[in-house]
Amino acid sequence: MSLPYYSIAGHKRVSDLVKYEAHTEFCREGFTLLAGSGAERKADVGMVLAMSYGAAAVSVSGAADAGNTGNGTLTLADPAHTSAVKPGDYTVVCTTGGVDGTSKFRVEDPEGNQVGTATGGTAFAKQIRFTVAGGAANFVEGDRFTVSVAVDLGDASNKIVAWDPAATDGTERIWGLGLNRVTAPDGVDATDGLALRRGPAVVVGSAIAWPAAITADEKAEAIVALEERGIVVR
Repeated sequence: MSLPYYSIAGHKRVSDLVKYEAHTEFCREGFTLLAGSGAERKADVGMVLAMSYGAAAVSVSGAADAGNTGNGTLTLADPAHTSAVKPGDYTVVCTTGGVDGTSKFRVEDPEGNQVGTATGGTAFAKQIRFTVAGGAANFVEGDRFTVSVAVDLGDASNKIVAWDPAATDGTERIWGLGLNRVTAPDGVDATDGLALRRGPAVVVGSAIAWPAAITADEKAEAIVALEERGIVVR
């Protein structure tokens, strides 16, 4: 006589994911899950999370280099950033001098990556939003502006969503790993989220809920990003 066999898959537990963390008060952080849009939004243990910056959390300022030859201006738009903005200093460097319509400026993000090329007299709207306008003295190659972006990560307008490595709206930046099951109903934020935000910590790679379409390269880059936070994947 054979006995029936039942396999029951339970919910993932924190202990399935986290094998070591230095101190819960330091490594863990509560979060607000962004309201569902047309349906409820969910987070779970092991989900890779990203932060969507709220408008009130971001402040932007711009300044011309004191050694510029051209005496034109850089005027920030309102708002002065897109959802893909990164904290730190952007540089706007003249690569072709001249009057508006002719002058060109290379725009680099805080990590030195080229964001795009701005043209004098024309609005630029990639990550940061501004217009460079010429003055009485034309810009010359090497003239520059610095656009500084500060983000208050503790601002209440920031919300957490699932990490999307293919996104260009800022949610391609890893914020942490989910430590509990959270559901945000359609149109209503959920304020009871808990995440592994930083290390020292060790997590089990097989317990991480990677996005379904993630590539091997994206996963490798994500593991590096986690380890930069002190979260070691084993």
